[in-house]
Amino acid sequence: MDELWQRYRAFWTPVLWGIGAFLAGLIVVHMFTDDPEAGVRGNENQARSIKQKVAPNAAQIRVAKESTDALEKRTSAYAKLLDQRHGDGEDAIAAYVDQALKAAILRGKSPADPASFDGDTAAAAQANARFQQLRDDRLKALQSQDPNVSFSRIKADVVQELAIRANRADVDVDVDEFGLSIASVDRSSLPRYLANLALVATVVDVAIREGVRSIDSVVLLPSEVRGSVESVEPFLQEWPLKIDITGPPETLTAVLDLLTDPMRPTALGSTSWKQVAKKEGLVKGEFKLYSVRVRPAASLGLEKEEG
Repeated sequence: MDELWQRYRAFWTPVLWGIGAFLAGLIVVHMFTDDPEAGVRGNENQARSIKQKVAPNAAQIRVAKESTDALEKRTSAYAKLLDQRHGDGEDAIAAYVDQALKAAILRGKSPADPASFDGDTAAAAQANARFQQLRDDRLKALQSQDPNVSFSRIKADVVQELAIRANRADVDVDVDEFGLSIASVDRSSLPRYLANLALVATVVDVAIREGVRSIDSVVLLPSEVRGSVESVEPFLQEWPLKIDITGPPETLTAVLDLLTDPMRPTALGSTSWKQVAKKEGLVKGEFKLYSVRVRPAASLGLEKEEG
């Protein structure tokens, strides 16, 4: 036997190596697929599918790009309409400060309309000057100083102005600081509370000017975030609050008209009216409102698979 091996070794050695390589390859194939033939068929099907795909031509690519550009413009336009800032600049802090002080001091219009001051042009001029001074001072403080202290200052300005106006207009205010008693404000929560301050001031300003009977309740509700939860800058932030107001139907209608102004709409939740004093013709309106901030460029996280 040894003599046969020595005589035919040159022949059997490569044969045995070939058999070993074949067995090793077969083992590897079975490690990666239970059915090698099925794997081959799958690859062939995939190859045919790829070959059948047609690459878009230049005209199709151009149309797709134009459609994308048009969609981005529409998205940005709708975002500005829904966002409480309504396109009033990218600086949210500045936008909310302007809104809050404009409502409280200028009575809704900038510059102040003398008609809102009973035709007193001097009073309107004084309001304009005070607005400008407070705006500059409070905005600077909010941007550079402790957020809790700086927010407390602008909140005190707005609350004091609205309280004085409500007292003069014989509007009862049954809620402390118009529901804006906030324990603490940090840098991350500052935009939310400034947005709520601005929205409350806007609604209360109109309610006072239109002659409601009372501001019954203002409650800041837990914030809501939509879009990618993991995103530092989510697509949509909603900061809800609830305001209850009592007055004649026409005064509540004026408030509703403000909230549904097509040029500067406010996001509305559940809203209800109910009669509370039939003889006096009074109606209580309960409004759930949202301070909304939209970032059109932020990811919605739709590309992430569930599970």
